[in-house]
Amino acid sequence: MIQEYANRLVDCDPMTVARRTLDTRRYIHMIWNRSHAEPIDDDQLNLFLCDEHYGNLTDEQKAVARQGRDEMRDVYGAALYRMMLCEEILRRNMVADANAYHSVFYPEGTMEGGAAPWMLDRAG
Repeated sequence: MIQEYANRLVDCDPMTVARRTLDTRRYIHMIWNRSHAEPIDDDQLNLFLCDEHYGNLTDEQKAVARQGRDEMRDVYGAALYRMMLCEEILRRNMVADANAYHSVFYPEGTMEGGAAPWMLDRAG
């Protein structure tokens, strides 16, 4: 549910929508070019991304375009949600800074041996 709200917030900002569209096109081209020698026509892809009833793409190209579009939409929503979460945690002084936030909520990126930097601060 929160992810859906974050996606709607992204949809409300024209500049973010434009950036997401550009990133979506680049992503679709990348995943298509991994397994195909002939690239997707960029103009046709643009038309398809605006309205699926337009754009002269093959069924396989349409499937790849839909997958890429949906993945980028989810990524942008998740990124916005995580940024808002980080901002709120910082605003409430629950962590000292963005690095501490990262070490708490993304422990796979912590120091060797499993001790997170935020735990060292509390040990005094």
